[in-house]
Amino acid sequence: MQRMLMAMLLSFILSLPALAAAAPELAVEQPVFDFGTVAQGKKVEHTFVLKNRGNAPLTIKNTSTSCGCTVAVVSSPVIQPGKTGDIKATFDTANFAGHMSKTVSVESDDPKNPVYTLTLKGNVVEEVTISPRQINFGTLKAGSGKEATLSLENRGSRKLEILEVSSSIPNVTIKSISKNIVPAGGISAILISASSRPGDRFLSGYISIRTNNASKPMITIPFYGSIAN
Repeated sequence: MQRMLMAMLLSFILSLPALAAAAPELAVEQPVFDFGTVAQGKKVEHTFVLKNRGNAPLTIKNTSTSCGCTVAVVSSPVIQPGKTGDIKATFDTANFAGHMSKTVSVESDDPKNPVYTLTLKGNVVEEVTISPRQINFGTLKAGSGKEATLSLENRGSRKLEILEVSSSIPNVTIKSISKNIVPAGGISAILISASSRPGDRFLSGYISIRTNNASKPMITIPFYGSIAN
């Protein structure tokens, strides 16, 4: 009996290292996704595949992104040993241009790598640009008016059609548009006219430009100014 107890005790002691070694291990085959070149306004979507290479269940505790423009959705909070799970990341490029790098931080109970970083990177091209990006009419005298010119450039590869240009207030109007159809690489000049009304102290609103650009069909340009009565 004593020998049997000793054998059981020895077996238990020998198994302790194996029990202590049981732990999850997070691995991602492609932690960096290069989405190449996309037009501004496009939503970039990619699914990262997570694998648990450990010998204990892996728990995804939390995910966080580098900015509000990126969203990450986890398929399952627990991944069993040898199994996989997904994280779907979406990057909204609407307000970005140039070379981008957005990250998703994955917090888990992997003891060796508790925070794993996933990356979306690529180039965002602004196909339609407006200059200036806001209009300052300065100070208008009562009963007088001022003009400003917006320059719209088509940096895309296809012709651009200006479908509508409008103002949010009646005393700021669209006086002329040099080109309603702008070829690739072309520029259209939009002349804006502002006038003061009796009793007004400030001038504030925005110009809306609607085009046939699928990625960014609507552009708004704020304007402001003051009125000296």
